[in-house]
Amino acid sequence: MDKKKSIFRAVRRVFATLYFLFFFSLLFTTTASAYIDPATLAMLTQIFAGIFITLGVVFGVFRSKITLFFSNLRIKMKQRKIERQVSKQGREDFDS
Repeated sequence: MDKKKSIFRAVRRVFATLYFLFFFSLLFTTTASAYIDPATLAMLTQIFAGIFITLGVVFGVFRSKITLFFSNLRIKMKQRKIERQVSKQGREDFDS
């Protein structure tokens, strides 16, 4: 029960601090006569789209390289296993 009270006090303190900071920041606000130009917004959209597409291509390339690496590793492990079995059979045939 004491743990719940301490958590409640901490949350209450955080909200009180945020409340104070919000209204304190309103004291220092100034008005701005500015707007975002539609061309600027279009340019930003193109930049974000380019970044998103580039990251998609990079992740796709690396994903294919990683899967290729692990598939080659699996093939090499199977080849070594087969070679061990063949050499084991060769030794058994030699011993008999």
